Amino acid sequence: MTARGFYTLLFGALMMVTALSVGSAGAFLLGVAALFAWALGLLSVLTAMFTCRLEQDIPGGQAERGDVCRYTLRTRLATFLPIAPLSLRMCLPSGRQSEFMLSTRMIGTTESENDFSCPHVGVFPVGITQVGFGDCFGLFAFRHRVRQPLTPLTVLPCPAQSGPLTYSPGEGESTATQRAQADYTTPSDTRTWQDGDELKRVHWKLSMRRQELMVRTYETPQRPDALVLLDCAAPQVSDSQRPAVIDALTETSAGVLKALLDARHIARLPLSGSEMRELSGQEPEALPGMLSALAQERFAGPADFSSVLLLASRRMRRTGSTAIVTARLTPAIADAVIALGRMGPHTRFTLVTAGPLGEAQDKLMRLLEASGIETEHVPAC
Repeated sequence: MTARGFYTLLFGALMMVTALSVGSAGAFLLGVAALFAWALGLLSVLTAMFTCRLEQDIPGGQAERGDVCRYTLRTRLATFLPIAPLSLRMCLPSGRQSEFMLSTRMIGTTESENDFSCPHVGVFPVGITQVGFGDCFGLFAFRHRVRQPLTPLTVLPCPAQSGPLTYSPGEGESTATQRAQADYTTPSDTRTWQDGDELKRVHWKLSMRRQELMVRTYETPQRPDALVLLDCAAPQVSDSQRPAVIDALTETSAGVLKALLDARHIARLPLSGSEMRELSGQEPEALPGMLSALAQERFAGPADFSSVLLLASRRMRRTGSTAIVTARLTPAIADAVIALGRMGPHTRFTLVTAGPLGEAQDKLMRLLEASGIETEHVPAC
């Protein structure tokens, strides 16, 4: 009951008492009118609250960041008494809550469609959480919590423009590794004998002509896999900057994955967040599943990203290119990146920051460049 409803009830009671005390017909009519309006308002609100049914839907359940999603709401009432527009409290795709008014029919279904913007990547519950009912006189106002679960909306990252990754065919590896990967059916060139070369690689005819030992060299096959390592730990930024940093992390990774899949390269995306999983593909059809996985990542994984990089070193034998995307750069992470780069695959390191590079980060980035690592800085907007 609102303050107006309380004073209306009090006024009606006082008028009835006055009418019975002094026998005033005018006071009696005023009291009856006030009490009737009070009872009518209560009855209209109660019937609307008990007969109200809501249906919510988001066609497709997905949208790309920066686009809009279509939200459909169907409200069904069965009351013959007029009520005020419904006050709806709603969770939006931006993660915040808002309230708006909806005028409905007294009997039948009222359908409304709304387009909401999707500013950030993630999975957001969207829908009505509370419904406010009121009468036309403003005497009563009740709020009812909606018990049905909200509709989840997955906001996918929009792949950023990314240059193609460079693949390493094995240069810089040990002699044993090069021998293991060499294709002995495809000789490519010859060179002079070096200590450690195998006798079966000696080109005897050419050696006789040149009067020195010459050995055959063979093509080293390009290692087919590309590995995208995303730092799934919580970004060390303020709450207001966190959504923008996560957008930059996911969209940078999505851009690399799209470039790989469009070129028909094998792309692997291990995610070391709260749930360990790995996605892989070689065709563009695999991109939607990877984008969905990036959107569902909560970024609450282990804080020690350097350990994640060291664990990835076990798979470097079949990895021709590695893309590392993180929002942190520490000496331990820089050492792990350099160690991965020395194992053979071409390495691209992308650092996402909420602002300009700090002095310590700038020094570490220059150290990575001096070690032969391709570096990239992405500011989160």
